[in-house]
Amino acid sequence: MKIRCLLREPLLHFLLIGLLLFLLYGKVALQAADGNRITVNQTVIAALAGQFQATWSRPPTPGELNGLVDSYVRDEILFREGVALGLVKDDPVIKRRVRQKLEVLIEEEGKSGAPSDAELTAYPGMHAAEFRMPPVLSFQQVLFDPASYGDQLESALAASTAALNSGATAESQGRPSMLPSHVEKLPLNLVIRDFGDDFGKALESAPVGQWIGPIRSGFGVHLVRISERKPGYLPALDEARKAVTREWENDQSEAALAENYARLLKEYDVVIEGEDVEAPAQ
Repeated sequence: MKIRCLLREPLLHFLLIGLLLFLLYGKVALQAADGNRITVNQTVIAALAGQFQATWSRPPTPGELNGLVDSYVRDEILFREGVALGLVKDDPVIKRRVRQKLEVLIEEEGKSGAPSDAELTAYPGMHAAEFRMPPVLSFQQVLFDPASYGDQLESALAASTAALNSGATAESQGRPSMLPSHVEKLPLNLVIRDFGDDFGKALESAPVGQWIGPIRSGFGVHLVRISERKPGYLPALDEARKAVTREWENDQSEAALAENYARLLKEYDVVIEGEDVEAPAQ
């Protein structure tokens, strides 16, 4: 009977409510304290020391290590406070950095191990344009500047062609320039780089052993004689293993990123409010 009376006592109810609020406050306060805790464990310290050694080629002194830890704590505090103030919201630099870090994690998770020789052997054939070695050319050339010859350009070209076919040297024709009159064993892609696309394409299919022209380049027009042309080819794996492995791994990383993005995109409702712009295909 006394217990029932005690349970009905308003003072007891007040004390119980107070105790409950005290316990709840203690729990919330503990969580808040944990949220403000910065733990600098041995893994963090080792990483800081490793970064220092990679930069300065020596381990940090005890004083320098303390400074690194102080800087780490300072950065962490200021970063957390900035996040709490919403300073990271819509910041393109931070978004890009976070995206890059996530992509690295996705790429690492998507790695399926080292490729087999069978995979690497098949890969160049599926990407022939990327791995095919260009033709290699040796040729002579004589340059004519159209501005220097004016209306006499056509007759000058005809006269030089006749002289060259009769045994005259390339150096004796045209006018002196900084371009070499003899080019030896230059890959076609470098010919295009030095003389231009039209010039390179003309030499790719020109006959060997006879003077032809005029062939136009960025320097003017040329008479050209190809002395040797080695055809392009698709290299064997042993010749291009490093490049093939690198490109194969890049493909695997890009595929993992694309697959992950496609999966994530399905989880979002993308609304595009701009005119004439469509939402990403899901």
